[in-house]
Amino acid sequence: MVADPEAELRPALAYLGLKWDPALLDFHKLDRVVRTPSSEQVRRPLNRDGMDVWKPYAEWLGPLRDTLGRLAR
Repeated sequence: MVADPEAELRPALAYLGLKWDPALLDFHKLDRVVRTPSSEQVRRPLNRDGMDVWKPYAEWLGPLRDTLGRLAR
C-alpha cells in the first residue's frame, strides 16, 4: 500500500463497485477538521515512518498473527 497505493486501491474500489478518484492519493491535502488521535498522520502523505514500530512487541503478537493468517503479512 505504501509503495504503490493506486495499485492497491483500484482493485479494492472495483470490488466495492466504486469509481477511481485521483483525489484519493491526495487525502492529506484536504482542508477539513480531523478530531482523532491520528489527526497529525492524516495531514501527511503515506510514508514508511511507522513500518517497523511493531517489532519490539513481536513476541506478544504471535496469537494475533496466527488468527489473521495471511492478512498479517
